[in-house]
Amino acid sequence: MTEPVRVERAALAALCNGLLVAAGATAGNAAAVVDHLIEADTLGLKSHGIIRVPQYLDDIAAGGIDPAAGPSFTLSAPGRAACDGGKGFGQVVGAAMAKKAIELARATGVAFVTGRHMGHTGRIGAYPEAIATAGLVGITVCSGPRSGHWVAPFGGRDGRLATNPIAYAFPVADGLPVVADFSTSVVPEGVVRSLRNRGLAAPAGALRDAAGRETTDPSVLYATPRGSIQPLGGPFGYRGTALGILVDVLAALLADDDAEDPQREGSNLAVLAISAGSGFAGRAERMARYVRSSPANDPAHPVMMPGEREQREAVRSGSGPILVDAPTWQSLCERGNRVQLAIPDSRPA
Repeated sequence: MTEPVRVERAALAALCNGLLVAAGATAGNAAAVVDHLIEADTLGLKSHGIIRVPQYLDDIAAGGIDPAAGPSFTLSAPGRAACDGGKGFGQVVGAAMAKKAIELARATGVAFVTGRHMGHTGRIGAYPEAIATAGLVGITVCSGPRSGHWVAPFGGRDGRLATNPIAYAFPVADGLPVVADFSTSVVPEGVVRSLRNRGLAAPAGALRDAAGRETTDPSVLYATPRGSIQPLGGPFGYRGTALGILVDVLAALLADDDAEDPQREGSNLAVLAISAGSGFAGRAERMARYVRSSPANDPAHPVMMPGEREQREAVRSGSGPILVDAPTWQSLCERGNRVQLAIPDSRPA
């Protein structure tokens, strides 16, 4: 099988839920993870969608994820909390951290929550989005251990940073929250993985092989020795490196982890929630209208706010089938057969 397929989302969700539960996940944890991944696919973010299920199953088998675990919190000061994910699913831990940040910020005005010892966190924009939906301003950053240091610092050859994404969200009057979610590298690792699975080239300037040569071949990132992703900014990549380092400071160092520690396990999140006040959403709506009012260079592509493209994609795709790349679908089917789950019908994309 070399071509992607489309699978009805309810049937696909049932298969993925079944696989996670068969691997030891509680029903609640499995549902939280699969709902998060299906939403990412619906938004057009294939890099953080169902493509991740085989990875999570491998992580469970290797002991990197405890699929039944839940997070615990320690309060160290007003508005300040630390979360231990207990090696649980990143989506479960991230959602709990956002909820805790909302609770603390409503009491103190500002809350900062650090989290460690969790699996891959998925689309981190989901966590500040939850904060913005509650009427606050949210910021989330994510850092990874040395095994996920795909990104070379500006001018360097070997990876020293994870893709270290930054996400923020804020409420606007009479509309969905504005949500920005971006890696501090040229592309997220998941995009490279998706391009490799679909037999497509990476964008120019995104990758270098192990010898430091520019390439558009996604497979170099998974070779031995592996290549690297470049920091955001191209010839100004020192800016991307600076942002990536900031993420490590907030998510790793402030969580009592050493960024370079080879024994460091799992992902780290830092979540900030800020009380916005009653007039904020109206001011934000007026700002959004002002930004969109800039005449477009191409009338077919009007100016949009961050996250608006993904929101439009979600409306367009609605409740229709999910596109799954061939390697991911083959892996899901093989794993489903091994644990005697019903394999849903698929059709060529």
